[in-house]
Amino acid sequence: SGSSGAAPSAPPVSSAPAPKETKAVAGEEGKKADPKFETFDAFLRNRRYDTAALPGAQRYVSAQLKQGGMIKLPPSVSLKQQPYRHVDTLSVINVPEMENFIGYWQTQLLPNAMQRLGWMYGYYLEDKNYDEGCRAVVEGIYEPPQEMIGEIATNLDDSHIAQVDRIAEALGLERIGWIFTTLPLESDDQLLSPMEVLRIARFQNEHSTDLHFTKYRLSKFVSCAVRPDASLGGLPSLNPYMVSDQACAMVRDNILSESTDRKHCLVRDAQTNELISDFLVEGKPTKKLLPDFFIVRVNDTAPKRHQRMFTHADFPRENRPTQPQRRDDLKKYFRKVSSSEPSWSRYADFHLILYIAHEIDVDTALAIAECVRDRKEIPAGTEMLIKEIIR
Repeated sequence: SGSSGAAPSAPPVSSAPAPKETKAVAGEEGKKADPKFETFDAFLRNRRYDTAALPGAQRYVSAQLKQGGMIKLPPSVSLKQQPYRHVDTLSVINVPEMENFIGYWQTQLLPNAMQRLGWMYGYYLEDKNYDEGCRAVVEGIYEPPQEMIGEIATNLDDSHIAQVDRIAEALGLERIGWIFTTLPLESDDQLLSPMEVLRIARFQNEHSTDLHFTKYRLSKFVSCAVRPDASLGGLPSLNPYMVSDQACAMVRDNILSESTDRKHCLVRDAQTNELISDFLVEGKPTKKLLPDFFIVRVNDTAPKRHQRMFTHADFPRENRPTQPQRRDDLKKYFRKVSSSEPSWSRYADFHLILYIAHEIDVDTALAIAECVRDRKEIPAGTEMLIKEIIR
């Protein structure tokens, strides 16, 4: 998703906590310069917008040994930490939505060693803290059908995802990333496991575009790891990451293999008569690569002046095996919501709108979504239809 979703017009004030301090330092013109990462556009500007040598533009092609023929050896590849990032900050604007997702995992799933994932929906804004920075803003989390046993939950086939994307689009939102829960990693200094790096690279590849003005193919799909944090006494902390363009290219070209190694990403073994590039770390070839080489840290802060789109986050979530959605939930929801609110605000709950699309019809949900987006009254006919259903 390289596009920039439009920021919604003034929703009500968010009760988001004060932003956490980031490790950014003030640079020229009062912009922050992150000691580790430049913004992608500032990085490109310093290279006169030449993208030909960037990792995403490389192909890691193996060579075949042929009897008696000349062989062009595949070139060695140096592994380097990426000096730029495509998204600088993740801002969770809908705090109750995030608290609900984490709370469900903590109370219902974690005691049974189960995990949870969700697709994050929101939009992209310029991040004015950085020179040509990019901020991803989370408004909602959709929880797809999933297998919850294992180190990370795995998303299953979802016949409703196209519909969810369509409702999100009517709200002025798009899928900007995913959030997943895990147990603490093997060692305290590990940020992502090798398995997580591969999964994140696959998702970034699936959600990449060539919409950048240079036509360089890139992804702005952010991954958010939620794990118990020893420094918080075991309470969960939110850790947004991306992986480097080099990691994405290596996964795209089938260079990194799935493995049981919990500390290293492994370069796959060459097949018979196949030659694979040597991957060099500090000039020495190795097949065992530390995940840290591929990790790009993303800051997380609560946005100060923005207001959230959804005034409510109370409707039961979809696809929770322990809490299935029922028709009666509509009645309960509207009983709780104040009738003195504007009509659009009463319907401004991401999961309510998704439920209406699924249980009543998509066109009704799309009409409601546009009213919520534009802060305008819900049509009388739609109100009557819903009242009839919840009588």
